[in-house]
Amino acid sequence: MQQTNERPNSTLPHMFARAYALFGKLLGAVLIALTLAMSAMITYQVVARYFFNAPSTLTEGLLRYALIWLGLLGAGYCFMSGQHLNLPLVLEMLPKKRAAFLKAINAWLCLLFGAILVWSGYNAIFENSRMMAPIINISVGTLQSVLLACGVMTVVSQCVEIFRLRRAGDLSLTAILGSAIVIALGIALIWWLRGTGVYEYLVDEKLELFSVIVLFGMFFLLLIIGTPIAVGLALSGILTISLQLDPSIMFTTSGEKLFNSLDNFGFLALPCFVLAGNIMTQAGIARRLIDLAMLIGRRIPGNLWHANVIANMLFGCLSGSGIAAATAIGSMVAPVAEEKKYDMPFTTAVNAASAPAGMLIPPSGPFIIYSLISGGSASIVALFLAGYVPGIIMGLSVMVVAYIYARRNKYPTDKSPYKGSEVMVTLWKALPSLTLVLVVIGGIVGGVFTAVEGSGIAVFYSLLLAILYRSLTWTQLIRASLQTVITSGVILLLIAASGLMSWSMTFASIPDSIGLFLTGISDSKYVILLLINISLLIGGIFMDMSAALLIFTPILYPVVTAMGVDPVHFGVVMIYNLCMGVVTPPVGTVLFVSCGITGQSITRVVRPLLPIFLVQILGLLAITYIPELSLFLPRLFGM
Repeated sequence: MQQTNERPNSTLPHMFARAYALFGKLLGAVLIALTLAMSAMITYQVVARYFFNAPSTLTEGLLRYALIWLGLLGAGYCFMSGQHLNLPLVLEMLPKKRAAFLKAINAWLCLLFGAILVWSGYNAIFENSRMMAPIINISVGTLQSVLLACGVMTVVSQCVEIFRLRRAGDLSLTAILGSAIVIALGIALIWWLRGTGVYEYLVDEKLELFSVIVLFGMFFLLLIIGTPIAVGLALSGILTISLQLDPSIMFTTSGEKLFNSLDNFGFLALPCFVLAGNIMTQAGIARRLIDLAMLIGRRIPGNLWHANVIANMLFGCLSGSGIAAATAIGSMVAPVAEEKKYDMPFTTAVNAASAPAGMLIPPSGPFIIYSLISGGSASIVALFLAGYVPGIIMGLSVMVVAYIYARRNKYPTDKSPYKGSEVMVTLWKALPSLTLVLVVIGGIVGGVFTAVEGSGIAVFYSLLLAILYRSLTWTQLIRASLQTVITSGVILLLIAASGLMSWSMTFASIPDSIGLFLTGISDSKYVILLLINISLLIGGIFMDMSAALLIFTPILYPVVTAMGVDPVHFGVVMIYNLCMGVVTPPVGTVLFVSCGITGQSITRVVRPLLPIFLVQILGLLAITYIPELSLFLPRLFGM
């Protein structure tokens, strides 16, 4: 999955370029301030509850809408800087001119999406101007004006993108006009089909099948041509909704659904945990964890590889990000591995394959997303506890292969005796970082605070730790906050768009149809789970984890729960599958990061990855068919 870098504006007219860049900087500053303010308000909620015995309802109301504004304004900021996820396979295979033409088509599609947001936001402002939001006593129309703002930023950013392609010499005026005509013809064709007898027959008699074809046909078409995934989800959902709703109300309803999809207090944990992880990364916590990991794995053959795995698991459970773990730990391990003559393709494979293990070990953003999509049937606390053993299994799978490889190739081991002073100093340096997990997860499991409050505490603790270590500058804090804004903007727009798509699926009874199809193949839940595992492994190859989780959960969750599969168990199975997907080409972001650190080509790293994948798949099958591996800890704590 690709995130494009910020685009230079030097090709724009000078005054407009300066105004555009200035607006981007101001918006970034506002979003950084909003992110930090949200973290402070969450922490205040905990303090107010325990010290004043009076949690603020006003703060809770402000946080609820602050999240929506962060998501939609952050999404607009990401459109301006070209950060939204897409699948660039076709774009990368085309010659430069044809790729630019396809980019122009995608820009027009994003512009169309922005125009829908503008229309919806404009109508919402006037239609809901007299309706007041509870607690904060602000007009709902005013709150929903963020749809208009996001839409305007999206439209302007896509006009800038088309202008950039033109000034860069990649597109002629004829090509720009041609790309616009392609979109216009597509819309005209859809409009014409709506008036045919075949269309009326399909809607009246075959609605569920027709909805499946329209929804997934449109989505995969947009995915293949490189349209941002969030835009593809939204446009596919809108087109499916149009089968049953009149166009006059369809756009307004779609915009409100995007807005309401983010109106969930639980989603607040996402940006805060991301911010805590980014602060830990910027503060250089990884070095202390590497020292601890080296101490633990010292006497195992290939000890540097085992230290890499252990450190990735430790840092991943602090940051909740496979990419952050692969970057922070891999950048420290790689020079040492090269100096000690370790096999560098295998070193790269070990770093890449073990980094996602920390995404299973809490605090985990994917578990939060899954819990909220599943309607809370699988509690966040239970999922957090359920992730420990599978996360360890994923890491141990890498260590098993590394051990065999090291023994076979006679890698030396460090047999020097452990010194008490060395052990104590190493543990003392790493203990404050590890305490974060005990404080946050222990507090959540023990009922001291909720997952959302725990995320605020994680930000506060990581800041406190960085201050004590004296390892975080103002510049690094701003950088960490801006990265949080970008990550949150991408993920929250995906959540909003998938909410729209899920609603359109439910509206057309698509999950029921897919459930009947799967149960028609077999009535055995073991066979169904095997088919789902295969589907998720394949889907994870081509899709980012957040997008795949948001797409597959509403489809598969009703099927497996109807067959008696525990929602917590299934959540772990899904996320284990998708964790493997972030390491598989052509979309493996963690693999790309690891290869970039060591300078190894993907083709050289894939070969040593294959035996690791084989052992991890065995671990997946064990987790799938032995539910106790996931459910033991939640049941032990009464979850």
